[in-house]
Amino acid sequence: MVSMLAGPGHRLRHLLRAAGLAKSTYYHLLSHPAAVTRPDIEPMVAEIFARTPNGCGHRQIRMCLVHEFGVRVSHKSVLKVMRRMGLECRIRRPNPYRKYSSYRDETGARVENLLNRDFTADRPWVKLGTDVTEFR
Repeated sequence: MVSMLAGPGHRLRHLLRAAGLAKSTYYHLLSHPAAVTRPDIEPMVAEIFARTPNGCGHRQIRMCLVHEFGVRVSHKSVLKVMRRMGLECRIRRPNPYRKYSSYRDETGARVENLLNRDFTADRPWVKLGTDVTEFR
């Protein structure tokens, strides 16, 4: 955006200050444009992605590229190509750390509170308690 506004009457130093960009960084980015990563595999990635209704992830696409097409490519390159093409896998693996939900409605049968916070007992193994807040 700075390079677009630098020509028509705006001073470069004011634009760089507003953007929070150093002058050396601005000129470095002008002289080193971002290269497109692996444009040769785009049609193959699109073909593999279109095979399934929800698409597939970059790891599976990389495996197909290596084994079916014989292309040596890293999974990071496949991920960059997929992001550039706007392809995103809709299938998510269940996250083991997001199992618990703090939904506070009546979701199941409740057990009657038999102890009523009276934990004293006259002999051992009469009253046993445990923390069950982790379980649904």
